[in-house]
Amino acid sequence: MIVLAGDIGGTNTRLALFEDARPLDMQVWPSVELDGLEVAVDAFLRTAGVRPAAACLGVAGPVSDGFARLTNVGWSIDADRIAARFGFPVRLINDFYAQAAAIAALGPGDVERLGGGAPVAGAPTALLGPGTGLGEAVIVPLARDGRLILATEGGHARFAPRDEREIGLLRFLWEQFPEHVSVERVLSGPGLVDIYDCVRGDAPRHRDMEREDPAAVVTRLGLARECPHCVEALEIFVGVLGDEAANLALKTGARGGVFIGGGIAPRLLPILREGALRAAFVDKGRFREWLEAIPLAVITHPEPGLLGARLEARALLV
Repeated sequence: MIVLAGDIGGTNTRLALFEDARPLDMQVWPSVELDGLEVAVDAFLRTAGVRPAAACLGVAGPVSDGFARLTNVGWSIDADRIAARFGFPVRLINDFYAQAAAIAALGPGDVERLGGGAPVAGAPTALLGPGTGLGEAVIVPLARDGRLILATEGGHARFAPRDEREIGLLRFLWEQFPEHVSVERVLSGPGLVDIYDCVRGDAPRHRDMEREDPAAVVTRLGLARECPHCVEALEIFVGVLGDEAANLALKTGARGGVFIGGGIAPRLLPILREGALRAAFVDKGRFREWLEAIPLAVITHPEPGLLGARLEARALLV
């Protein structure tokens, strides 16, 4: 049985066809170049020449009754309208619901552990991931091997600085977002660039940013230690990421583990392995020991969103 899976984010829109677990075709578009999701689905299915039996689409925004507005693109998506147009059942889920659905199917080579003990059986698992925005989700085990996935909008909670340097970052961000500085304003691609701009002060931006994606430049030069401002920006980013991962663990009781997904974290693995992420994760005063036991891992699977969407699409046919 063939299904359509989608991972629709603020940066890229990915659509793929699967026959059981076997990929048949996949296409990726920059989201800003599309006139909407239905245009992409129509073009993709015409090119593939295949009609799926069902579809599941993970979208970067809150989903309610099969309807969503993408936070960082501005699209409105209606599952019933897509189903009526193309003639197969469609389920719309949050993109981090999709990634959370994939966790149980990840193999040893799909994650990299960053310390902690063994997961506690029956305890919740948490997931967060910086990309174009910051997604967060929780997996709550149920009886008889069931589960409840809670897609949240935790990335839009308020950013809380931990030291004088981060207080300076908050003041810098307040100038741009005076009504509300969310943690997503820090833990995202645009947020990484804002951290860099805050750190560099009056110094000019690195010349490579005139012709390359600024976030990619910060990452590349920071990992190579070729630019002090980029190095410091990554240090702040990693520290805030570890702190937010701990916040999520504390609020959800995620003794089953905390996974970090999204498009940025896998690129930062060289610095994440050095221990700063884990150090920030456990730096919670009286709850240090409690957090030290929680396993922390980065998802390295290339397409966890599509994997989760495929599994959810298959569930429509059961």
